[in-house]
Amino acid sequence: MKKVLSVVLSLILLISCFAPTLATETYEEYPTVYVIGAHKNDIYNAQGEKVYPLSADFGGIIKETLGPCLKELAKGMITNDYTSYAEEFNDSWSPIFKDLILDKNGEVTNGSYTRFQTETDHLAGKTSGFGVWDCRFWYDWRESPIKTAHELKAHIDNVIELTGKDKVQLIGRCYGANVIATYLELYKEHAKANVSDISYYSSSLMGVDFMSALFSGQVKMENEAMDSFLDYYISEQGLIGDEVCASFAMALVELMNQAKLLGVTGDAFVSFVDNFKDDLFPLIIRNTFGGWLSYWAMVTPELYETARDYIFNTDEVRAEYAGFIAKADEYYYTVQVNILDTMREMEDAGINFYIFAKYNLPEFPVYEGATVQSDADTSVYRQSFGATCADYDEVLSEEYLSSVSPENMKYVSPDFKIDASTCMYPDTTWFIKDLHHNYFAPIEAPSVEIMRYDMTVDNEKYPQYMVNVDNASLAPFEGTDEDFDKPDENMIVAMIDFIKAFVTLITGLINGTVEFSFNIGSIL
Repeated sequence: MKKVLSVVLSLILLISCFAPTLATETYEEYPTVYVIGAHKNDIYNAQGEKVYPLSADFGGIIKETLGPCLKELAKGMITNDYTSYAEEFNDSWSPIFKDLILDKNGEVTNGSYTRFQTETDHLAGKTSGFGVWDCRFWYDWRESPIKTAHELKAHIDNVIELTGKDKVQLIGRCYGANVIATYLELYKEHAKANVSDISYYSSSLMGVDFMSALFSGQVKMENEAMDSFLDYYISEQGLIGDEVCASFAMALVELMNQAKLLGVTGDAFVSFVDNFKDDLFPLIIRNTFGGWLSYWAMVTPELYETARDYIFNTDEVRAEYAGFIAKADEYYYTVQVNILDTMREMEDAGINFYIFAKYNLPEFPVYEGATVQSDADTSVYRQSFGATCADYDEVLSEEYLSSVSPENMKYVSPDFKIDASTCMYPDTTWFIKDLHHNYFAPIEAPSVEIMRYDMTVDNEKYPQYMVNVDNASLAPFEGTDEDFDKPDENMIVAMIDFIKAFVTLITGLINGTVEFSFNIGSIL
């Protein structure tokens, strides 16, 4: 009897040792509703022609309109009246968007429609094996997030009914996070009852700085931001196709940077634009990408009202666009100002938030402070809801690091660029190095697994800091000296490199081996 009892006790002890592990391996497999971002649903006009992504002959348009635009610009420089120039420029470019933008009431116009529609018939009776795309939610990304949130709520109800599950997980990609946040605000009790977890990928919930600067007319160029931007897109992204031309351009940029001419050039350009921006920006933005309510939902909360009053800049214009403005205001005053409080309320109700931010790419150098860490679109600070970051191509100062408590040093990135301890959810916020804003595939499967097993950044498989591998997968990131030791440049070295690149360029031109080509798509 004692032998039997000892065996039973041994088995109990063995099982108890593995109990924590077994507990983490069990989960309820909820369907994952993936809310896509803006621009990910093609747009067609009433005749069935694809109008987005844009496929206009930009070279032909420039060739045809350059002369008239320059003529009106020259007149404006003489008379100090740039109204005609703004109208000429608008007449040249706004027709490209005529079937894309919303009407002045913020409604879809000209019979345009999206290519993909949400489908759920394949979910009938499905109870497991849910993939990240099984329950994807397609929508017209141009419209008000208020309207889209109503559609999302109906989609969630449909998924739950078809699968027999009592909850879903939500993923918001970029602007998809704005849609989810709107749903949470409008349907709080529904969300508490039907949502288990939420993941945000490179969220634009807290706004996009470069776009906000354009919408508010607060354009500025900084020397270091311009240098980083050109360096990345020329040397890393192939903006200039020919290798000799690219090398020359990089040498020229570095020489101008060392001579402090990039800043002077940028300041001169901004000063020039200041002459006509108040005539041009409101008109052209209203008739192009400012004609999408989704873009207004991505203006930073600090600048929304300033931007709205800048773009809709007269009583006549405000009356004309009253319907559109009302819809933009509805999002801002109903959702945007309450986002953080609503997230906390959802967390208190048991909904877990998982944040995925990307870093180590330069921002668009068109606003003050554009030297920040970003994913080439949205700053890491805004993506992560408050992480402390060094500027792009810099590291956190020794003074700052010495102020971080010993228990919080685990949140500092291996390359000393980010301190996650200051963000809203330090234990469930991940950072992926070298992954551009446009690429999300490497995050999809890990995020679903993380949500299902309620992982934190302390897990071994997906540590807080990871690195992109060929836009296909992620690997744990371990910093090296190369990650934060930037070689010192000086004027003499920059001059020598420029002369070498110049001689190579001239030789190539003489020999006919140089071809000028540009890949604008590397930036867009």
